[in-house]
Amino acid sequence: MSTTTPATKPPVAAPTKPGAVFPEGFVSPFTRVEMQPGVRIDDGLCCVAMLTKQPVQALMQQAYHLGVPEYGPAWIYPSMLISLLNAHDLVGVQKEATVIDQLPDVALITADYNPETEYGRWVLWHHIRGTETQQSFSYVIDPNCWGLSPFTKDFKGLLTSKQPIYYIEVTPKPVNKGKAK
Repeated sequence: MSTTTPATKPPVAAPTKPGAVFPEGFVSPFTRVEMQPGVRIDDGLCCVAMLTKQPVQALMQQAYHLGVPEYGPAWIYPSMLISLLNAHDLVGVQKEATVIDQLPDVALITADYNPETEYGRWVLWHHIRGTETQQSFSYVIDPNCWGLSPFTKDFKGLLTSKQPIYYIEVTPKPVNKGKAK
């Protein structure tokens, strides 16, 4: 029996085939990072890895320092994901929306949310604003490892229509241009 850890899959670039998910010529700025089968809590970390371009393993080590137990059952709460984002020059703010149109340009959203357990899983939401040559559109990058479409504009099935959409809005940290007088 081998004692080596399973090889991690490399990040997956967004498909560029026109009509598949994205308009012709659009390339997502985010590279998909897939959850590892059997890893208990890496959906949120995979989304943070997509945003920060950091390896999931490094983010997991940072999460341990924030209080996530290394063994046993665990859940990475929004406050921990926000702390990880902040450590990488991003600002995360926990919010909720009642309709998809209220979501910001970039967010981690809870998919398959169960109100009884108060658990869901994290996916990366990205909204592209319209221009003179391109209509606006939104898509989700799903880090799942069980075969669902990793890049999708058909995200309504991921969201529970009777529940609010819980999300973490993600923006760059403001640049400090010097001391105020």
